[in-house]
Amino acid sequence: MASTHGGVTRPACAVVALALVTGAAMVSGGNASAASGPRSAVPGTISTIAGGVGGPGLATRIGMGANGVSYAHGSLYVAALNTIRRINTVTDQLSTPAGNGGFFRSGNGGLAADAGLNTNMVAADHSGNLVLTDTGDNQVRVVAARSGRFYGQPMTAGHIYRVAGSGEQVPEGVPATQAKLYAPYGVAVDAAGNVLIAVPGYSRKNLDGDRVCVVAESTGTFYGQQMKAGYIYSVAGNGMYGFSGDAGPAAAARLGRPAGVGLDAAGNVLIADTFNDRVRVVAEHTGTFYGRSMTGGDIYTIAGGGTGGLGDGGPATAAELLGPYAVAVDSAGNLVVSDTAHSRVRVVAEHTGTFYGQSMTGGDIYTVAGDGNIGFSGNGGPATSAELAGPYWTAEDGAGNLVVADGFDVRVVAAHTGTFYRQQMTAGDIYQVAGRGIDSFYSGDGGRATAAQLFEPAWVTVDHDGNFVVCDCNNNRVRVVAEHTGTFYGRSMRSGDIYTVAGNGGQGSLGEDGPATKVAVSPSSVAVDGAGNLLVGEGKFSNRVRVVAGHTGTYYGQQMTRGDIYTIAGNGQQGSSGDGGPAVHAELDSMSGLAVDAGGNVLIADTLNLRVRLVAVKTGTFYGQAMTAGNIYTVAGNGRQGFSGDGGPATHAKLNLPSGSAVDAAGNVLFADGANARVRVVAAQTGTFYGQSMTAGDVYTVAGGGTGGLGLGGPATGAELADPSNVTLDAVGNLVINDSGVLFDSGARVEVVAAHTGTFYGQAMTEGDIYSVAGNGVVGFSGDGGPAGQAELGMPANVSLDAAGDLLIADSLNNRVRLVTAWPPSP
Repeated sequence: MASTHGGVTRPACAVVALALVTGAAMVSGGNASAASGPRSAVPGTISTIAGGVGGPGLATRIGMGANGVSYAHGSLYVAALNTIRRINTVTDQLSTPAGNGGFFRSGNGGLAADAGLNTNMVAADHSGNLVLTDTGDNQVRVVAARSGRFYGQPMTAGHIYRVAGSGEQVPEGVPATQAKLYAPYGVAVDAAGNVLIAVPGYSRKNLDGDRVCVVAESTGTFYGQQMKAGYIYSVAGNGMYGFSGDAGPAAAARLGRPAGVGLDAAGNVLIADTFNDRVRVVAEHTGTFYGRSMTGGDIYTIAGGGTGGLGDGGPATAAELLGPYAVAVDSAGNLVVSDTAHSRVRVVAEHTGTFYGQSMTGGDIYTVAGDGNIGFSGNGGPATSAELAGPYWTAEDGAGNLVVADGFDVRVVAAHTGTFYRQQMTAGDIYQVAGRGIDSFYSGDGGRATAAQLFEPAWVTVDHDGNFVVCDCNNNRVRVVAEHTGTFYGRSMRSGDIYTVAGNGGQGSLGEDGPATKVAVSPSSVAVDGAGNLLVGEGKFSNRVRVVAGHTGTYYGQQMTRGDIYTIAGNGQQGSSGDGGPAVHAELDSMSGLAVDAGGNVLIADTLNLRVRLVAVKTGTFYGQAMTAGNIYTVAGNGRQGFSGDGGPATHAKLNLPSGSAVDAAGNVLFADGANARVRVVAAQTGTFYGQSMTAGDVYTVAGGGTGGLGLGGPATGAELADPSNVTLDAVGNLVINDSGVLFDSGARVEVVAAHTGTFYGQAMTEGDIYSVAGNGVVGFSGDGGPAGQAELGMPANVSLDAAGDLLIADSLNNRVRLVTAWPPSP
């Protein structure tokens, strides 16, 4: 049966749409996707169908980038770049109370789990609220544990609020939300509930940086100053970069990009004075601390500043630190320092005794984790023999173990022999308790796709069985979300789950043939040929086109085994040579799109070579050229950057970073001429297409090139595109454009040029005019379950079609694949 919308008949099985794009005979399809679960009956609705924050699940099975860590209320809290993770110290179960996994900030006043974060440190206050530094948005935010009034404002449990930063005033006695905090990093909460913030600044001209500030939780006198609830005050640093002021007033001292702040048992403020390679202390009151007499409000160096080497086993003030990021105090009163650039964790003993398996003398410094080499080795062995990747922050858990946020994972130095985090541990040894090491944002294989992690997915398409195929670009894998339960690519799969079908995460030599999951790949795009094989464009390091055989047989002149990977174009070298010769001898450069035409030829967007090229699968004449099977040819672009050539031979035209090609029902080749902000077409035959008279082999602009703004609702050739990165054709022949540009207000959209007048994606459209169908132009993540046109996208990398005719978007910086419903369900 067929259904009619706005006078346009939808194919009963929209697999026809894929045939328009790939020229392939489809094996199976359907009108709904089991993989993504129930879909909205409302056209134009957006949802996530793969990717996200990962979990919940075991912490060791979920990737993360661990920057900061703290312990409170029986749980570890980890600032993991764009999320806050909570880890149960007994069961090692991980959940995500804040952050949606996207790379863009949003969501103040809303649910914390839906907010965009870019955080480096988290702490818990005395009310159980989570306080975090959102470095990327220059603010400090709070996730309320319960409803009430905190930091001078009313809050609702589970929601997130800005409590400091994003203003324009110097942070000295002003409302905290009006203060300018440039890249706040470390955060701590003192005994009175006030929030201490380390503000590095990173600009020698910014007086808002190189300070330690405090946001008062209540009105009173703190750190020698009268403070008002919700206001911000400087307690150390005068806003000028440098080193000065020891033994004098802390507010007059110069600091050097302080990254970390902490508190000791006496209430003194500890500062990781990062670029000064020191740990400094602001005395809370006059007394003797760290073996010396101190005056309340003054600042002192208590570790680092030496020049004679590490200095282990000697006085802390004679030791050499290198870029210390954080400082904390353990339950024995010892000072724990993240000596980040030395790839070590070090301890200054408060008094003589045995700590972390070592005999220590009070006031001296010792390495307790790290051998000075950057890496991930050593788990299960002595902590001082292990490699650390980037020990940014430390904390002590409830059992006294030392927890290290080690850049790509969370590791624990056991204080005692026993069972912690579901592992048997030996005192002084180190163990990984969360994260996956170098697989920093990868998880979920064999489980539900929406509980998996993707890392900047670059491409998504659909194979002949209706499975979603995703280029998990920065995880160096090609993954499949199974549409149905069955065997695909040589492995058993369950509907709705995700599986790796190519790539081992990066280990091995690029370009190897063999079982696809055991060799290294660097995927940038993927397509499906007429035989059901996966074509993988590798643009980062390999500069090849490779094939994962869907079945055993002979393809592209090679005998192939199902599930193995083979090279069909590119010799691995960057360059532009090879036209007219064997494709496997040619040079390619940063491919960003593959397509298959009706004859089975493989089209390559050879981006940095400024060409669209073709690998002929048989001998014949294509696009006005005589071609030999297995050889490579240019079909558009002359290799010179710029814009020219419309109405003339496509091979004489100037292109500017072409990407993402497709083939329409007439065999014309469409591609995104990205930096020219156009979509262009190479006519396969002479005729009238897209409202223009065209000559076979010539090139034409069919969308973009305007200068008067978005132009939505008007002619496509008068519209202004931001940075189109790929195109496709939908089930009724509309031209769908992925307009990815994040540097323009008009970017981060998916747009449609109507092939006919009618209603599509819930909108009335006029033939030849252009419309936005996903993305509101704001870069971020929001909108799931609502109208796609109101949703935020994060640099959509490509758009494709699924077997039901709905749009699939590789929402790369949000680490998700999202779906826009095109049609209501067929009756």
